[in-house]
Amino acid sequence: MEAIGPVVDEVIDIARQKLKHPIKVRLWTWEDREFKVRVKHWYPAGANNRYGYEAIVQYHSDREVVEGFFAERDTETDDLEVLLETEFGRLPDPVEK
Repeated sequence: MEAIGPVVDEVIDIARQKLKHPIKVRLWTWEDREFKVRVKHWYPAGANNRYGYEAIVQYHSDREVVEGFFAERDTETDDLEVLLETEFGRLPDPVEK
């Protein structure tokens, strides 16, 4: 975990600049030493609308790219549709495999 800390911190810093608050951070790690960090802000569905929106900043060590997504989530079916994708930069994988 120490090795990935600086990359996780950098992704969170990018998300703090790009996303509205509050933000939620999730971290996944796998036995093959890959990891993914996702930071998101949720825009809830309105009273007369079943669609909410997620603004996401994400990094996966396999791709070494910090990506941004804006997605629409159907709160009745839980379907997610990505409406916009962008790239915020590249970060090398800090873990030797």
